[in-house]
Amino acid sequence: MKTITSLPLLLVGALLLGACSPAEQEVVLVTETVTATSASPRPTAARQTAEPAVAATTTATATETTPTTARGGDRQQEAALASARQYLNYSNFSRQGLYEQLLYEQYPPEAAEYAVDNVRTDWNANAVGAAQDYVAYSGFSRSGLYSQLEYEGYTPAQAQYGVDNVQTDWNANALRTARSYLDFSAMSDGELYDQLIYEGYTPDQASYALNNL
Repeated sequence: MKTITSLPLLLVGALLLGACSPAEQEVVLVTETVTATSASPRPTAARQTAEPAVAATTTATATETTPTTARGGDRQQEAALASARQYLNYSNFSRQGLYEQLLYEQYPPEAAEYAVDNVRTDWNANAVGAAQDYVAYSGFSRSGLYSQLEYEGYTPAQAQYGVDNVQTDWNANALRTARSYLDFSAMSDGELYDQLIYEGYTPDQASYALNNL
């Protein structure tokens, strides 16, 4: 019996290649080269593509966060403006008085400033309204009422407009003030007269009060 010796695989390949024609050898070599190139993996390219996606997500998040603060500021301003309108619907305010009231309500200064700048009102008319409110429940002299309006934050021109246009009787106010003093304490006519002058009444108005007690 003949013994068949196995040839190494490389030797068999060489023999087979030698049995092929030169053209066939070229085909075999080209095929192997193309196959090897196509089969080689490219993991690096895949990683490079995935990384920009994270950056894009971060950018989108930052872009969405920025307008939120602006919207919050606008909301505060509009709320302050709405509050300013409500206050003016039931009471008379100077510009400064309204600003301070909005700060008291804990609106930011810029929101309060926006509100008093954009609320529709007539500050002169408000001064007249405030003056009318004061003389409705207390006796005021003309100069005393002017000082009170300035204290409430009205400008000198607005306070002057208020006392010039308020509907009141200064003599009657002097008499009312004199009676309120006497309700609180006994006073001589001379002392009461001096007190009325101190309150800003004219000598004629003070004398009218004393003569009509």
